[in-house]
Amino acid sequence: MKDLESFRPEIDKCVKCGTCRSICPTTRVLARESACARGKLTLIKAYLDGEIEMSENYMRHIKECAMCGGCRDVCPAGVKTTDVYLAARAAMVEKKGLPFLASLVFKNLDSTRLMPFALKLGTRFKSLFFKGAETDTGLVSRFSLPMVGGGRLMPEVAGKFFLDMKEARKLGKRVKPKADDDSDGSPRVAFFAGCGVNYLMPQVGTASIKCIERTGATVSVPRAQVCCGMPAFYTGDIETATRLAKKNIELFETYGADYIATSCATCSHGLKTVFKKLFEDDDEMRERAEAFSSKVRDITELLARDLGPMKSMEESGEKSLEKSGELSVTYHDPCHLNRNQGIKAEPRALLEAAPGVKFRNMKFACSCCGLGGGLSMTNYDLSIAITKRKTDGALRSGADVVATACPGCIVQLRDAMHHYGVDKKVVHVVELL
Repeated sequence: MKDLESFRPEIDKCVKCGTCRSICPTTRVLARESACARGKLTLIKAYLDGEIEMSENYMRHIKECAMCGGCRDVCPAGVKTTDVYLAARAAMVEKKGLPFLASLVFKNLDSTRLMPFALKLGTRFKSLFFKGAETDTGLVSRFSLPMVGGGRLMPEVAGKFFLDMKEARKLGKRVKPKADDDSDGSPRVAFFAGCGVNYLMPQVGTASIKCIERTGATVSVPRAQVCCGMPAFYTGDIETATRLAKKNIELFETYGADYIATSCATCSHGLKTVFKKLFEDDDEMRERAEAFSSKVRDITELLARDLGPMKSMEESGEKSLEKSGELSVTYHDPCHLNRNQGIKAEPRALLEAAPGVKFRNMKFACSCCGLGGGLSMTNYDLSIAITKRKTDGALRSGADVVATACPGCIVQLRDAMHHYGVDKKVVHVVELL
């Protein structure tokens, strides 16, 4: 990836018009210049010019960003703001290093044994640090914890991880190359679970598999897959993100799939667009990353555009979900799906076509939920304040359920519903199909 110095021409494109202020979620909450793109670019330029040091204050301002991409999208000068921020964060990690806990976690993101072991071990002692919420949506921290805070609703680690479930294990075998295959030529889909689905929401993974199979496609689940690397990438740890990307590319290359599907908007954004950026200086890996990324589809995109129509659950021999009357559902647009991939109509089309679902539009549907860019972990108070607009929109919609297409957004929205006392269920789109 390019270093921060190489972004000087991009920074100089900013004409200080302030259009970015109108859309920035952090500016809406903090109401100060350093929160918006204009202010951040001014700070970064001052650092590059030697006018200010890389102080704690400077780094705090750079981190006060959800990386939603709103400023980039509305900038009349076309400044690639998020690319500049990422380079600034990478420079911070290179010069100052990572916090101890983040460093420990990122070093082990590609361990298919240590990460699951650590999470399972943690569940044995969860009662010491957490108490059950009034609903079945998660656990509430008993006191302030590093990167968690006090009173926060945290997702409960699954009793059985998705990649360990029989539905995934039986699909773990590599498919034959098409030339040697005697199948009917149905599309081949390799499923990338991502950490959120694997460790926290395995039901989203099984629902995704069932939806894909109901189109007649063949599904495989590479069980040696590792984290997509986006948590490390958005923190500025490019080395870890690159290592994880290479492992996943090498693994999925052996599966001969037509499509690589994921049910996480952050994962699909990373697999589609970030992987190619990570190998800009490596011609061989860049070509492999481009071939890999060309196959990546978000699950809503895959079901709505690429595969054939889904059979009903009854036609597929599955027991349909029992619904008491019509369920009113609204939808939250994940920034990584809407702004970074242009996928907005597809999840809505799936919901509108789902039996027993009455779709309702939500005000501020495209507004950032406040989770992204690591903001939820580095500045929880700011993050949850950003989400207030989303809970207000959910209330005004009158819907019973808020659907979205990103496990991270689900975690943030459930916490916000708990925090602001809003009685709305939050689920993944595929759980309603």
